[in-house]
Amino acid sequence: MIQDFPDILNTVEWHSPSFTPDSIDYCYVGCGIPSEELGDDHDHVEGYVYYQRSNMYDVGGIPHLQWNGINSIVGAGAPWTDRYEDYYPLVIDYYEQETPFEIEITGEYLSGNPTVNYEIELIWNDNNRDTRPPSNMALEIVVAEDSILSWWNSAGVWHYARNVSRNFLTFHQENKNPITIDVGETQTFSGSFHIEDNWVGDNLKIIAFVQDGDSYEVSQSEIASVLRDLDQDVDDDGIPNTQDNCPAIPNVSQEDEDGDGLGDVCDFCNELAYTLGNVNGDAVGEEYTPIIDVADILALSDLLEGVGLPYYECQSIDMLEDGTINSFDMIVLVDLVMSGGS
Repeated sequence: MIQDFPDILNTVEWHSPSFTPDSIDYCYVGCGIPSEELGDDHDHVEGYVYYQRSNMYDVGGIPHLQWNGINSIVGAGAPWTDRYEDYYPLVIDYYEQETPFEIEITGEYLSGNPTVNYEIELIWNDNNRDTRPPSNMALEIVVAEDSILSWWNSAGVWHYARNVSRNFLTFHQENKNPITIDVGETQTFSGSFHIEDNWVGDNLKIIAFVQDGDSYEVSQSEIASVLRDLDQDVDDDGIPNTQDNCPAIPNVSQEDEDGDGLGDVCDFCNELAYTLGNVNGDAVGEEYTPIIDVADILALSDLLEGVGLPYYECQSIDMLEDGTINSFDMIVLVDLVMSGGS
């Protein structure tokens, strides 16, 4: 369901030791950890958070699913395919419910730097003026790691645990973010956290949700990938995404021969090469001199047959310039190639 509803379904998982890797981040208090290692600050260990959340939601058995903080479903029960049919209307129902809140997550992260800075804006929209939330509302923030390979003991299989809590940033009372704004106002929450050595940074997410401290109902949530949404230099070429003319592919030189703002390394539609008849876009030299030859005939043939590379708008293959691409264009292209490409 997470895959089917990536834009509307956000999840956080707390796992018991039997279902997750053997790590201090998941153990109950004690859990075979020497007291000198655990220290007096054991309540910051994620296992203690699991224990607290279990009490909060009256967890009596696992797996336990808590929808929007108020609807409990315990046990796997029927095969997951049948469960999907049970959960689907819940997802749609919650999605269609109105909420006065919007959440926006931004921040700064550079690959190799273990510190992540985040800023979360909570907006109370005017269009829900009559919907005043309870007074004991807070913005909760969780750092989660996705796709942790774990042994599921009772099922006897390995599985990927999704969005597992690594650090509940607002767990303690002194770190709570009470909501103090009114209609039409915005409240900003900012902070930072440290990526531990045993976390996979590329799989980390920041999950923020508005929760009622009395009923535990969740009235809005948002999720952001640390790598995709907060990384200021995704391709690690030393040029920030906002200034990089090809942010996904390293290109320190930032070369852009056709001056269209898209770097050459990811510019399939280099306008200097795509002249009429140069179907495959190949060129030679620093001036990008187009090469029109038999390879273009083969490329056009593939396109007409519906095979090969997809058609791009920048490809100038309408040889007759009549708005259609068909065998008549092939005839003109063959004639062009036979005449030496001129």
